Amino acid sequence: MLRRLGLGLLFGIGFAIAPKAQGPTQFDGSYTGELILTKVIKGDCTRPPLGALYPLTISGGEVRFTYVPRFDTILSGRVGDNGIFQASSPRRKGAIQMTGSIQGDNLTAYIASPSCNYVFRAKH
Repeated sequence: MLRRLGLGLLFGIGFAIAPKAQGPTQFDGSYTGELILTKVIKGDCTRPPLGALYPLTISGGEVRFTYVPRFDTILSGRVGDNGIFQASSPRRKGAIQMTGSIQGDNLTAYIASPSCNYVFRAKH
């Protein structure tokens, strides 16, 4: 009896949480901005071309950013109800981490890789 109750409770919680995680959030949309190299840790960093713009998308609370200057990888993660987000991608030489926040139409994020640090500033 307790086992059935536990399984029923587990499924009920899962169904209650799932729609919120997949539905649209107030931050959903496309953000486009510039990437600025702020620190070289090892000598294999690439400075983004002057005037280059990079897209970041949020859909259903899921953050996706294509990190092209050096690794050509996709950082992914979640944005909270407060606009604070984290995204990452595991790499052979160490993970690439992005942390940031959204305030109004402005998005600011910091990207740290094993070789470089960047700031990403974008508008909605």
